[in-house]
Amino acid sequence: MKLYKLEAVRGLAALYVILHHSIPHEVSLGGVNLGILLKFGQEAVILFFLLSGFVIDYSFSRGKDKSFSTYFQKRFFRLYIPLLFVFLLGYLSVSASQAGFVNPDWKNLVQNLFMLQDMASLKPAVLAKPYMGNSPLWSLSYEWWFYMLFYPLVRFIKAPQQQSKIVFGLGVVSTLLYALHPNAILRVLMYLSVWWLGVFLSRLYREERAITPRAIALPMASLALSSTILLGDCWVYRMQGNALQFGIHPVLELRHFAFAIIIPLAAMLWRKLNWIGFDPLVKPFAALAPISYVAYISHYDLVVKAKYLSFLNNTALEWLGYMGLMLGFSYVLELKIYPALRSPLVQMTQRITQRFSANPMKS
Repeated sequence: MKLYKLEAVRGLAALYVILHHSIPHEVSLGGVNLGILLKFGQEAVILFFLLSGFVIDYSFSRGKDKSFSTYFQKRFFRLYIPLLFVFLLGYLSVSASQAGFVNPDWKNLVQNLFMLQDMASLKPAVLAKPYMGNSPLWSLSYEWWFYMLFYPLVRFIKAPQQQSKIVFGLGVVSTLLYALHPNAILRVLMYLSVWWLGVFLSRLYREERAITPRAIALPMASLALSSTILLGDCWVYRMQGNALQFGIHPVLELRHFAFAIIIPLAAMLWRKLNWIGFDPLVKPFAALAPISYVAYISHYDLVVKAKYLSFLNNTALEWLGYMGLMLGFSYVLELKIYPALRSPLVQMTQRITQRFSANPMKS
């Protein structure tokens, strides 16, 4: 597996989520319902989690400076610089739809800044909703806490195998406790095992070891046990007289873990088939990878909720217009504004850190 494949898959996953949110799932062509193919946005996010775990481990292993300060700055600026612009975009978007400045909802903004957001309509025990209704932001809270958990695990537990045993064991225990009493902390800990599968695959890749069913037996066993627990939770939920729904707890969590199992198995099968069809079908989406983060966090405001082109009276043209603006916005923010702001902010942070380290009492 080459890294360009990861970039291509990342670009494709981002586009899929955008299509999932912006195109009706009842779209038909020749009497065939093609919209059903767009109903798996949640699975695309799980794919993002695996890709993220792989990339974080891969980049961290290659970096020379492994201090927490450097690690934190990289992750913080990468996530938050574009996100602050999207928060402002969301506020202005909602204000425009209401024809006047709305309540900024400072409490919810702070909750999102501290990465506490999730989808209360889909899961129990959610601490905060995504800011200004930008629902794709739910996954950022998981990503952030995965980043923060990754560092102490790799720095204070030296043996990689021991790290994985802790994460995957904790994942199973957290899933069991979550099924008994759902809460946000347990949810992050159980999903960490999904993200860590990406870390595990990265290490196999870095060590030039074959990615085989035997090589990934530990993470697969953990995810299988968690899936079994979640399946039992669905059964109990149904026996209590509740209706099971495909996109809502407890089925939603089962979908996530089941798909996390399918991904590496599908990749191994595709590799055995010499990646037939990958380059013509998936490789072109690598062009979207550099702007995929901003496209993901901005598309709900710029495409899904947008109404300003309604005067065209043509749904297809409106959608193309919104998509064009979103891609342009993503390009400018991701590749122009973000790098321009990151460098001076990193330099400023380094100066402050050096000053404090040199003379902490006076600082």
